[in-house]
Amino acid sequence: MKTKMIIMVTLIAFTFSCGVMEKFGKKEEPVKGETQQEEVAKSEPIKEEPVSEPTPQKVEQAPEPIAPPLQMVSVTGSVVNIRSGPGMKNKVVAKVKRRDEVEVLGEIGSWYNVKLSNGVEGWIYKKLVR
Repeated sequence: MKTKMIIMVTLIAFTFSCGVMEKFGKKEEPVKGETQQEEVAKSEPIKEEPVSEPTPQKVEQAPEPIAPPLQMVSVTGSVVNIRSGPGMKNKVVAKVKRRDEVEVLGEIGSWYNVKLSNGVEGWIYKKLVR
């Protein structure tokens, strides 16, 4: 019984020594080594300075992309099929004749992706143009 009482008294004393008294009106003591100015700075409200807008800086713009040069090829076969995809099994979408000019858009393997003068796009076998 005495042991329990001693423990309770010790806990109560420890609790009050750990800061409970500050909550009940005890004024905080300055830490040793602090100057009066530091104490005043703690008690005075902080004055906020107006924030100035950042000065605008010149932003360099990226150069415009340069379009690839227009590549035109001339049909060498008498009548050549323009297909829907790069391969003989793809559907024929148009036909062109010898000396017709077509614009090359790209290539895959042995095939050029081309655009005809009437706007139709398709694929032509590379060996049939120069």
